[in-house]
Amino acid sequence: MKYEVIARRYRPRKFEEVVGQESVARTLRGGILQDRMAHAYLFAGPRGVGKTSMARIFSKAINCPAASDGDRPEEERASPCDKCGVCEAIHSGQDIDVIELDGASHRGIDDIRAIIEGVNRPASRGDYKVYLIDEVHMLTREAFNALLKTLEEPPLHVKFIFATTEPHKIPDTVLSRCQRFDFKPITEEDTVKRLAQICKAEKRKAGKELLGKIARYSRGGMRDSQTLLDQLMTYCEGELTEDGLDKLTGRVSTSDLDELLAALIGRDAASALGSVQACFQAGADPAVLLEQVTERLHEELVSCLKGGEEDVAGGEVDRMIGCLQILLGTASQLRSSAYPGIAVEVALVKLARLEDPRALDKALGELKQMEQRIGQVSGAGQTSGGEVASGGLPQGQGSPRSEAAPRSASPGGGGGGEPQARQREERQEDTAVAVAEPPRAEPRQTSTEPDYKKLSDLWNELVGTLGKRSGLVSAFLEDARLEPSGQPGEFCILVQNPLGFNQLQQPEYIKEIQQVVLELTGASWGVRICRAEAGPSEVSGGEEKTGRKVSGDKEKAVREVSDLPKNTEQDAEEDSEVSKTLEIFNGRKVN
Repeated sequence: MKYEVIARRYRPRKFEEVVGQESVARTLRGGILQDRMAHAYLFAGPRGVGKTSMARIFSKAINCPAASDGDRPEEERASPCDKCGVCEAIHSGQDIDVIELDGASHRGIDDIRAIIEGVNRPASRGDYKVYLIDEVHMLTREAFNALLKTLEEPPLHVKFIFATTEPHKIPDTVLSRCQRFDFKPITEEDTVKRLAQICKAEKRKAGKELLGKIARYSRGGMRDSQTLLDQLMTYCEGELTEDGLDKLTGRVSTSDLDELLAALIGRDAASALGSVQACFQAGADPAVLLEQVTERLHEELVSCLKGGEEDVAGGEVDRMIGCLQILLGTASQLRSSAYPGIAVEVALVKLARLEDPRALDKALGELKQMEQRIGQVSGAGQTSGGEVASGGLPQGQGSPRSEAAPRSASPGGGGGGEPQARQREERQEDTAVAVAEPPRAEPRQTSTEPDYKKLSDLWNELVGTLGKRSGLVSAFLEDARLEPSGQPGEFCILVQNPLGFNQLQQPEYIKEIQQVVLELTGASWGVRICRAEAGPSEVSGGEEKTGRKVSGDKEKAVREVSDLPKNTEQDAEEDSEVSKTLEIFNGRKVN
């Protein structure tokens, strides 16, 4: 005897056996009982949810001799007996009065013409002739147009049933002539119940958790779940196991997945990358792994929100939402990616390094406000002596590069020196870096002059001690350095990181630094957070390495960028040959 797969062997034979589509079954059965049947039906929904099975059951119900028997009990009326020859032929797809066509292979106008010619012939055995066209959206536009007239006014003995997974591709002129029924995906609970019935009939043991995993993997498709169950029964000799399911589907085991998620939650990018690579070496499919991580994070998010923990762990909720957005974006790109494994690795490393979005948004907002204040002050005009306005650029110094207008050389040879000199001055002005005057903590007066050398020697210990108390403060101080402020009992911390510069100015962080300094040195010092330019020269004791004395007040506002390359135009002027050439041609060198 030839084996028949589970999906066909346990196919629904009556209305009540169709799982998850009770509303559709009730409407169709009610139409038969009340004699209010339409001439055309459209069954729309995902694959494997019972569209074709429902069409066959409806065909059996309107053609079965026993279905119209008035002597049958009311609950059995309008239901096929499923025993007669008509029911058996329709169920197997071999009845001559129920013509089943595949829209993908019978999509041309010639196929529709054959249907039009056959509708006028009455049914051979039953009361109705039924045309069942599966995947009807595959028909050509010409085929649809040829069918319109017949579809609108067919003979009374003809019924049309169209099934499709993409109803939006069907012309509106066809949709308006049909009664539409939308088949919904089958719930996990209903799928598990049906799979349990099949396992009982097959005399195979399977846990409820295993059946739940099969249901989730099928995504609401009953046929897909039955096919996977059939495959698992073939793989496992005795009891069905989750390990067998993972190997069949290329899914990662629960323990490996838990290890990966622990690394992601702990923000350990190295461990997360190692776990991902180990899963790939074990044969995991990148798309399936990405799907598993997405499902687990979604479950955690739903559990957190249902448990009312969004107020307690709001940052983690926002982070999980950000992680899901990254995963969903990666999933959409995975189909066209030439390196799906690398794409998944990059996505998961991003998850491990993702911080609290609310903290990042707050920091970016504060930086934007600072930029706006600087922009407002930059156009306020210059005060006497080049003083710096609070929180902005030196007054009168706007954007040198944008304000400097190009100057052309004078027509005469003797006038070329003045434009060149002006250009050199403009370039020197461009080298100035405007630094906002940051807010500072008031220094605490001490009885003795502070020992900056001692403080410098204790700097690494200071950063290490802060790291034990606040990892954020320690991270921002890694690239920072000390500098005297010019005020007694006070020192400056020059910070290069813009985000760190903004965060460290908060009173709680300054107080924390002061407390550690007091513990290490025994003195209460004032702390001032200053912004350092990119790539600064090291400063020690108020002098640069170049030996040039640092200006006290001016250094607080404007820091000169040293060691710039020599001006190319100046070099050309110093070269006698070039100078002679310029005089001959009444020109100047242009960069």
